[in-house]
Amino acid sequence: MPVLALDVGGANIKLANASGYADSMEFPLWKRRDALPEILKEVREHAPVFQRLALTMTGELADCFGTKQEGVRFILSCVQDIFNDVEIRVYLTTGELASVSSAAERPLDAAASNWHALGRYACRHFPTKGDGAVIDIGSTTTDFVPIRDGKLLNVGRTDPQRLLAGELVYSGIERTPICAMAQTVQLRGADCPLAAELFATSLDIFLVMGLIDEATENHETADGRPATREFAKSRLARMVCADAEELTWTEVNEMARELYRKQVKFAAARWERAMSAKSLSPELVVISGHGDFLAEAILDAAGVTSQRIYLSDLINDRAARCGPAFALAVWAEENW
Repeated sequence: MPVLALDVGGANIKLANASGYADSMEFPLWKRRDALPEILKEVREHAPVFQRLALTMTGELADCFGTKQEGVRFILSCVQDIFNDVEIRVYLTTGELASVSSAAERPLDAAASNWHALGRYACRHFPTKGDGAVIDIGSTTTDFVPIRDGKLLNVGRTDPQRLLAGELVYSGIERTPICAMAQTVQLRGADCPLAAELFATSLDIFLVMGLIDEATENHETADGRPATREFAKSRLARMVCADAEELTWTEVNEMARELYRKQVKFAAARWERAMSAKSLSPELVVISGHGDFLAEAILDAAGVTSQRIYLSDLINDRAARCGPAFALAVWAEENW
């Protein structure tokens, strides 16, 4: 029976099936938690025909919840209410597909489980002997998933464990605050401290550098203005307490490039930590997510010369953008 997989994150909801259908809906859960049932109704209305639902999530960490356990149970309750006429299974970081009631009893196993589903799916593309890894970069985070002999070899399962191991890096290509990426930048020949304010995010770096296309309809920016190069310049200027009239394009471009280098350097150090924990020397790396250009830069900075394969070359681009949901759909079809 056809399975629809749902990945409920803190900033968006992604859905996919094993046939290659995939879609993503922006939804700032931390701002509009009570609207989750309404959004799930829209998801259901637009989804292809399905008879079973597989669920994974990362949205439980949103600060609209007092604890992760509360977040997991809230998401489970909303999903069960809207999809009450289909069989539902929840993917756990133990690799199990659990019932909703079982997942509610084990909320920390259901929390932040989407990376595990992606890594497990990717394992089928690795040889049965040898080292490898998955690097998945989205709007908020970077995941490094170690693989050996075609099986997951992660050190951590929970977010804190994975942060400590270097397997989770809270740095992405859209939502990372600039003030979390660096304390200073070079400006007019001197180190200039950055404002500790949410004036700009990583999205603005890549808009200015031309690595991400402008999107006038996207207002999920630090100041709520469109995701365009002009507004990105203004947002980055405010990081040094200036405005777009005070800084030239050359100065803002130099700022963006320096911040990019610092983001890459930090993530590359975490990659090295994650790989060294199990003495991995990856011979193959699968790159996933819409931050593929950042993934390439991180691997280069870490001196990784192994073969690289894009998930989008293994499946279609849309499904690759929703990689964990697609991975879960495939796994659920095979292991329900």
